[in-house]
Amino acid sequence: MKKLCAWLLLILLAMPCAARAAETFSTLNLVGLNDFVAANKGKIVVVNFFATWCPPCRMEIPDLVAVRKEAAARDVVVIGLSVDEEPSLLPPFLKKLKVDYPVFLAGEDLIQAFNISSIPHNVFYGPTGKVMLAGSGLMDKNTLLEIFGTLTGKK
Repeated sequence: MKKLCAWLLLILLAMPCAARAAETFSTLNLVGLNDFVAANKGKIVVVNFFATWCPPCRMEIPDLVAVRKEAAARDVVVIGLSVDEEPSLLPPFLKKLKVDYPVFLAGEDLIQAFNISSIPHNVFYGPTGKVMLAGSGLMDKNTLLEIFGTLTGKK
C-alpha cells in the first residue's frame, strides 16, 4: 500500500511539471498579434512562422537572431510563432538556436489569417503597423537586412 501511495504521489507531482512545460509558451491569436504590433508602432515588426521539424526554419532562425541584434538600432522587433503541435519540443530547440526574441504558439486564426501553407513564413509590418511584405521561403541574413533597410529607410 505504501508503494502504491508513493507512486500516486509521484504521478501527481509530475503532472503539474508536465503541464507547466506545455504552458511555457502561450498561444498568440490575431487580436494578440494586432495588440503586439500596435504596441510596437514606429518599429519594424517581423513575424516568423516556423516549426522545430522544418529544415529551412532551422537555417533561417540563426539569421533572424543575428540580424535582430544588428538591426536593433533600426527599431526592428522579431517575434516567433511556432506551428508545432508538441510545445515540449520548443525549449531545447530554442536554446540550441539561441533564440532571444519572444516565441509563442501560433493560434489557428493566425494560421488562417495569413494563409500559412508552408514555412518558414515571414510577415513584415512597417512602422505604421501595416503589413508591408509577407511570404514563405527561406530568407538569408543579407535579404533580411536589405528588407529592414528598405522598410526603415536606413540602408
